[in-house]
Amino acid sequence: EMANPNPLFLVVTIYPKTDKLAEAEAQLHKMRAASQQEEGCEFMHLTQGIDDHRDIWVMIEKFRSRADWDAHMASEHNQRGNAELEPLLRQPSDLQLFHEKLPE
Repeated sequence: EMANPNPLFLVVTIYPKTDKLAEAEAQLHKMRAASQQEEGCEFMHLTQGIDDHRDIWVMIEKFRSRADWDAHMASEHNQRGNAELEPLLRQPSDLQLFHEKLPE
């Protein structure tokens, strides 16, 4: 099988409600565990800002391809997970998509 030359990287900035931090964290870890069962998910890490930014979290993700990420977004577990996460957030998550910058 040919290696996919164009994996998709994502940076998802998450803004949990300050009174719902434990619930939001538990929900995100649940969603991460389910996502990591997907063949197209290469990694997914939940990170937390340091010092003054402890209430801003960033999920750093890599999918084998854009198509694999599209399938992830459409999956029942992800749709349900995001619906359960939404009321725990103080504002919608900010999603940024990237491709790797390889040497010419």
